[in-house]
Amino acid sequence: MLDPNVTHFIQTLSQYEKHEEKVMAGLKGFFRFFPFKRLFLFSFSPINFVGEGLFFLDANGNIYTIEHVKQDVREIPPIYDAIRNKRADFVAIRKNEGMKSTALIVVPLWIGPLVLGCVLIDEYCGEGQINESIVESIDEYFRLGVHTIAADYFDEEGKRLSKREIEVLERLSHGWSTKEMAHMMGISEFTARDYISSAMKKLGAKHRAQAIAEAMRMGLIS
Repeated sequence: MLDPNVTHFIQTLSQYEKHEEKVMAGLKGFFRFFPFKRLFLFSFSPINFVGEGLFFLDANGNIYTIEHVKQDVREIPPIYDAIRNKRADFVAIRKNEGMKSTALIVVPLWIGPLVLGCVLIDEYCGEGQINESIVESIDEYFRLGVHTIAADYFDEEGKRLSKREIEVLERLSHGWSTKEMAHMMGISEFTARDYISSAMKKLGAKHRAQAIAEAMRMGLIS
């Protein structure tokens, strides 16, 4: 259960006008309530299971880009399991022989059926050991944060994109033709075009390129 002060802080994220400002405020705010020194933010593609680095922050407010990092998360079981289960977890990592282990917290960022990315948190500096209560509180912090930040995009009835609509946009962004994606998704070309048209309508896009750009801006696809 989150402290009321933490919950109130998350609610204040809605006051920022720009999506990027909300995200950054939420990430920086994490260090106000949890005793860690660093966190890394990654996007995630549900099509090819690739996580791509965005940036990492430290407790002093410094920000560094990590765009060079790109990895199939299926090759990293702790991260893949957390994303698949939509639940935060931690794993002890021994840096070198003779050194103490450090805890890495893996937090999936998701809304509805879609996993948008994940946060990796390390360098715990609190008292005692990391326990399940801490992990659950961190999980809830980011879960509420994602829903608060994404609320602007999903607050109107009928505007929420379905998993299939997001999938076709993702495939379009990777250069797939309607015929190719229909075959891989096990649906007809007519149905694939219908998903694309529906997604465009919900996003207020006049053409496919605009729909892809808007979905990327919203963080729905990478």
